[in-house]
Amino acid sequence: MPLVRLASEEEPAPNLTPMIDVILVITIFFMCATKFSGDERQFELDLPEVGAAAAVAAGRPEIVEVEAAGALRLGSDEVSLEELGSRLTAAREASPELAVMIRGERAVSHGRMAEIYETCRSAGVRHVAISVRTGAGSARK
Repeated sequence: MPLVRLASEEEPAPNLTPMIDVILVITIFFMCATKFSGDERQFELDLPEVGAAAAVAAGRPEIVEVEAAGALRLGSDEVSLEELGSRLTAAREASPELAVMIRGERAVSHGRMAEIYETCRSAGVRHVAISVRTGAGSARK
């Protein structure tokens, strides 16, 4: 850090302006580079818990949410099962390595989850995962 002599009789003092500039730039960089996953948790669902789970290795997945009542959402749009298939097919054509994360409530039947999973696979999506909580009260995956 360069020392600045303020006057001939004063002691040299460190110039803090460059250090403050660097801290500000780094702060802005990390604020912009941080992945905010609030859109993934747009709707509060009661996810099932498992002992251990693996993270999705593909890029940012499309989020399919299934409520216990049967409502189905792709992102923030409510869709039918047929519309889900057609929208995923179009998205996969635009991005061949498309990944889908299915977030179903604990009370959703296995048959309903299997239908949604099969719809994703029929749309040509190779990376399909089901979101769960690990352990008792751990963070969501």
